[in-house]
Amino acid sequence: MFVLLLWLFALTPVLCWALLARTRLVGAATGVVLAGLAAALLALDHGLIFSRAAVEAHAGYPVAAAAVITAAALAERRLRGPRPGSAPGGRAAAVAAALAAHTLAAAVGVTAWTMFLGDPYYPALAELPLPPGLRIASDSGTSPGCALGGCSRTLALAAPAGRSPAEAAERLRAGLAGRGWTPGPGGCLQHPHGWLLDDRRVQVWISPGETAVQVELVGADLYH
Repeated sequence: MFVLLLWLFALTPVLCWALLARTRLVGAATGVVLAGLAAALLALDHGLIFSRAAVEAHAGYPVAAAAVITAAALAERRLRGPRPGSAPGGRAAAVAAALAAHTLAAAVGVTAWTMFLGDPYYPALAELPLPPGLRIASDSGTSPGCALGGCSRTLALAAPAGRSPAEAAERLRAGLAGRGWTPGPGGCLQHPHGWLLDDRRVQVWISPGETAVQVELVGADLYH
């Protein structure tokens, strides 16, 4: 059910424009833009891409989509004149109401998330920038590994040729520190997971093993 709601949220502006479009050129171009915005949002929802501004993207999506639709409707008005006042006028009012409800739903959802949620999460591999030469040899993935305070995934990183695991581990720590990662509890390094509205952190513990660098990547909740 939740996945269906995500798809409905993403596709609502596209469906609204399909009901409102009056010209081929502006209609098709606007449809492509709205479909691109919807696809990007769904890619975020399904973990196909990573962005620290994921929550902000969901908050701003209805506003951006409504702005695109408004601009396109005005462009069509210049091309075709005012919309007739019969059934099409009612359709425009219905679309405006749907977009307003869409924006309200986003505001309520994001507010609820920031107030009541913020659970532990599995970090995406994109959250851990690796120095050149280091590669992931194994990854525990998102198998059950959530405990109080965070969800953990374990990585083994193969050291570059000619470097020991200890040297590679130190190089990884230095690289993360240079990207703004700061010391955290228990000797970890940590970095903000979100941007403005998401206060969670991603934490990493790094230790050299016998043949590889052992990394524990943890998605911490708001309170740990």
